[in-house]
Amino acid sequence: MEPTPDRITWVTIVGWLMLAGVIAMVAVPIGLWVGPGGQPVVARIAVAIFCIGIVYRLGVVIRHAVMVDQLSPAEAAMPRQAASVATDPVLAGLVREVRWHAMWGAVAPALWARLQQLCRQRGAVLPAELLPRTADRPTWREAERIVRFLEETT
Repeated sequence: MEPTPDRITWVTIVGWLMLAGVIAMVAVPIGLWVGPGGQPVVARIAVAIFCIGIVYRLGVVIRHAVMVDQLSPAEAAMPRQAASVATDPVLAGLVREVRWHAMWGAVAPALWARLQQLCRQRGAVLPAELLPRTADRPTWREAERIVRFLEETT
């Protein structure tokens, strides 16, 4: 399980209880060794050590919460990505349909009309191997090849 320094979970509470148990295992023999007169001092020191552990953990949580909008050194060292490119929503729909429909079925008429319009707008002349084999509409594979051709040429 990875440590989560940015929030307090049930694992944190269990960790605090384990810390209290370890401190108690150390403090009890010392308290018995010093006798009744020194036991309150040993108990106070044990509680102080436990509280220091809790305060340290809460300080880490607060420190990470304050730095929410700041970049970490690792993020600052990473190269910036290029700005996202606006895509044609109809072509995005085509890609989604290509993923989910059978690859041998015909493309929807609206998407085929949009593909033809994009070819005309971009002045792209489709090579003979990319033209649909049927006179009506291309198959999904043919449409995908046309889209790739349009992406490569423009």
